[in-house]
Amino acid sequence: MLRGSNAIYGGGATGGIVSITTRPAGGQPQADTTVSFGTPLTRLRADGLNGSVQQHFAGSEGIVDYAFDVGVRHTGNSYDAKGQRIAPEPSQGDMFQSNAYNIGGKLGLRFAPDQRVQLAVSHYDASQDTKFASDPSVAKLPAGSVPARDIGGLQLDDQNRIRNTLVNLEYEHRDLLGSMLSAQFYYRDYFARFTPFDARAVSTRGGNVDQAMQNSEVFGSRLTIKTPLTSDQRTRLVWGMDFEQERSDMPIDIFDPAAYDASGGRVFTKTGTLTYMPPITTRSLGGFGQLQHKFNERWSAEGGLRYQYARASFNDFVPLSQSRLAAPATVKGGSVDYSALLGNIGIAYRPVKQHEFYVAFSQGFNLPDIGLQVRNARAGFNIGSSDLQPVKTNNYEMGWRGAFDNTLASLALFYTTSDLGDVQSFNNGLILTRTAERIYGAEAAVDYLSDNEQWGAGGTFTWMRGRETPQGGSSQQMSGYRIPPLKLTGYVQYRPVPAWNNRLQATFFAGHDYRLNGVNSFGRRDVSSYTTLDFISSYKLGKKDTVTVGIQNLLNRYYYPLYSQLLRNSNNTSHLPAAGITLTATYQHRW
Repeated sequence: MLRGSNAIYGGGATGGIVSITTRPAGGQPQADTTVSFGTPLTRLRADGLNGSVQQHFAGSEGIVDYAFDVGVRHTGNSYDAKGQRIAPEPSQGDMFQSNAYNIGGKLGLRFAPDQRVQLAVSHYDASQDTKFASDPSVAKLPAGSVPARDIGGLQLDDQNRIRNTLVNLEYEHRDLLGSMLSAQFYYRDYFARFTPFDARAVSTRGGNVDQAMQNSEVFGSRLTIKTPLTSDQRTRLVWGMDFEQERSDMPIDIFDPAAYDASGGRVFTKTGTLTYMPPITTRSLGGFGQLQHKFNERWSAEGGLRYQYARASFNDFVPLSQSRLAAPATVKGGSVDYSALLGNIGIAYRPVKQHEFYVAFSQGFNLPDIGLQVRNARAGFNIGSSDLQPVKTNNYEMGWRGAFDNTLASLALFYTTSDLGDVQSFNNGLILTRTAERIYGAEAAVDYLSDNEQWGAGGTFTWMRGRETPQGGSSQQMSGYRIPPLKLTGYVQYRPVPAWNNRLQATFFAGHDYRLNGVNSFGRRDVSSYTTLDFISSYKLGKKDTVTVGIQNLLNRYYYPLYSQLLRNSNNTSHLPAAGITLTATYQHRW
């Protein structure tokens, strides 16, 4: 297995692939019920309670297999190590005091020994109903001097919400003229409503107190064929094509600023709805081929190419910057095209059993986020004046993974380069900034388990640095939002009896000064280090029942996470302390 991007996957796979495997359908009929409960221990209050119930069924009957999940969850308020309620985060929002439910299922049909079709459907809906808002008055104090503060009495009809529906249809033929064919068709409907924001100081948002929403509808298909090129299966070609269309827009609710000010940031009286980002439709078509070859038991290699074409378009709209004018100007719609040819190659070597070395070069890309700039467009903006192309990255990596008796370990060194930065407005069009980026780092992991499986220990090491060089400028370190500080994790686990397992784990984030010439700016502050300690204990009650108890922030340390220290809002409303000591208990019964 080689890490990093490869030809098979499309836009967004700039540095690698994350594989998420859901619980499969089929097998012997089974069911399990999981009930969980959580509470802050620094202040025992009903509004801090969390709880969930999840039910799962799976099985098969003849040529039919199935799986079904349904669950509900309540998330309460969170309290810091001093017993103070953690304030809402007005920049990105949160889901304190929310209720969520999920329902989903898979139905598969194996209508031939080598053919199968499966339909999967899932729906998730989480909505907030809180009485607390973020106190805007703390923004008047020096940034980082006081924690964010909550205030009661929030009057907001439509609060934060996330809704996501996914439909996925897959067909598999394991022996079609000697090849394995997989076809996928998918559809996703996503909606999010964010926290209200006082944007009166932001001219491109029309000087409003507003609340943004996002609608996104995606459908696509993918055809993947795995063709053996030799009878011994040592050489294989993975090839195919994919298509995706996404339509996204962002309406925005406007509130009465006088009512907001008079209430101290508590009352939001809706006065209308405007267009923040117009409907943008992006269509993407790609073709790929990935060749894999195993020379012998020690050497293997793979390499591939991918071609991607995409087009984004939108219609005429009135931007927020013009919304308050008596004769608002209209931004003309249009479209922009871009394409990319990407390659990758990698070699793996196993000198002895259980040890492997690898080197790899891969290219990935992201499509420019034109919506970020279109929604802030000014009068005279013309997408036809834009000069855009996919943001391509070159990834170099070498590493080792292996086992020594009871110890598993891995080490990877990586280096990533890119010549293009973010999308920016330029002469009433869009252009990609010529910002050279260089990111490099190392990561390592080790895990040990004793012969009798009674003792275990392990840890991880992650370190990276990044430099950016704007065109005509000098090299400078990248911000804290792009490059996190050194991170170390470690754990020790003890199993006194086979049914009882205990684990103590620690996480350390180092401090780092992200400022340029000692000046604070967005994502550029001097952040302090912090360490957290957690404990997890699970006990199996026979073959069908398991009880798990977890304690987060075991030492009840008062600290500010990296995100809070960087102050996304550039003021104290984003200066949120972490949650204090928190208890979580889970009970699972297998039917």
